[in-house]
Amino acid sequence: MATMANDYSLWALIALAAFALGALVAWVLTRARAVIVGRASRDVEVAQLASERDVAMDEARRLRGECDGVTAELVEQRKAVFVLGNEHANLTGRLERLTQLDTELSAARAEAQQWREATQRAEQRITETATRAQEQHQAAAEKIALLERVRENLSDQFKALAGDLLEEKSRKFTEQNQSQLGNLLMPLREQIDGFKKQVGEVYDKESRERQLLKAEIDALKNLNQRIDEDARNLTRALTRESKTQGAWGELVLERLLEASGLQKGRQYETQATFQNEAGARARPDVIVRLPEGRDIVVDAKVSLTAYERYCAAADDAERGAQLSAHLASLRGHVKELADKRYSDLPGVHSLEFVLMFVPVEAAYIEAVHRDDGLQEFALEKQVVIVTTSTLLATLQTVASLWRNDDRNRNVVEIADRAGKLYDKFVGFIDDLNKARAQLNAANDALAAASSKLETGRGNLIGQVEKLRELGARTSKVLAESQVERAQLEEAQGGLDN
Repeated sequence: MATMANDYSLWALIALAAFALGALVAWVLTRARAVIVGRASRDVEVAQLASERDVAMDEARRLRGECDGVTAELVEQRKAVFVLGNEHANLTGRLERLTQLDTELSAARAEAQQWREATQRAEQRITETATRAQEQHQAAAEKIALLERVRENLSDQFKALAGDLLEEKSRKFTEQNQSQLGNLLMPLREQIDGFKKQVGEVYDKESRERQLLKAEIDALKNLNQRIDEDARNLTRALTRESKTQGAWGELVLERLLEASGLQKGRQYETQATFQNEAGARARPDVIVRLPEGRDIVVDAKVSLTAYERYCAAADDAERGAQLSAHLASLRGHVKELADKRYSDLPGVHSLEFVLMFVPVEAAYIEAVHRDDGLQEFALEKQVVIVTTSTLLATLQTVASLWRNDDRNRNVVEIADRAGKLYDKFVGFIDDLNKARAQLNAANDALAAASSKLETGRGNLIGQVEKLRELGARTSKVLAESQVERAQLEEAQGGLDN
């Protein structure tokens, strides 16, 4: 921009000089023409005009010289502008290249961020699963506490109500009625005792399971170390035959499943055979069942040949070559497992990923140190690489989910039985009220019959006693006290009238 401004200034100076030269020539010609037209020129004026013309010509030559200098300077500046233009083009090309490199760097960063987010989502799923298990455990504990309070309230209310009823009617019920009431209360008492026993068993079972889970978690590290040590001891023996390696990996996987507490046949299956749509057979090592009807496919992949050579290598070059071979073997296992597409098998409701179990954790760690993109490569293939520690933690979480599911089912059954017990208790209260009403009616009928028998004027005892006095033949005699009371009642009835 500064060069262009200088160029414009030079052109302005040239234009101004040309304009001044033209004006001067015009003025000289006008003066000469005026002298000729006026015909009164003098030699002095002619000389003066000649002098002025010479001055004007000198000025014109001076201006022409300045113009040539300015033109030369303009040419130099044009050359400088040309050079600057070339430099600008070079800088523009470099800027475009830098822009392209920046775009590629941004794309690489975005891709790396996507892999990091995928890893975080996988970790978040595991965290959410553990959190959901903890929440379900807490909810079950709250439900049990609520049922315990309801049981205590029902027990207190029943005891108070039964005590009041028994205290009120104990003086009136006969031994037979008391026996019948006991027969009515016995099933209810047995149900309440059974309910109390079941709630206590659930609470004790939950406490034992919490202690068992803590003990299992404490033993997790020791178990992991022991299994890893066994794996190292078996490495040399397993490196010669790949079939033996596969059998050993399946054996380690089976031991982890047994240690996790999962039930074989119900919560996981081994070596189940499936047939895909093309008719080909597929047999994953393990299918772990989840409570919500989903499955997790686990397949053991053992790659020890190159790793054993890496550990036994004598120099860095050999170690580097064997470690590269070990890494290539792991990547090959990932691709092979992804190509099997276990999630598409009929009868398998697998999650979005498959677990690839690597029994020797040290071999996996060395591979990750060499290639930190191994896990991202596996995630891209919807494969999650797990070792002894991470797989056992995952299986423990699944076992905890199953325990919470069973506990929730027991809570639902307890709540259902509590509702039925409450309905039974309401029915018992209704029957008790009916029995009380019938007893009151019987008491009223008994009082009316007693009144007709021995109280009031014309009572039956007084009348039959008069029949005996009139000469009726009898073999038995009424009690004297009863006859006197009837006669007294009849006499009082006559006085009242």
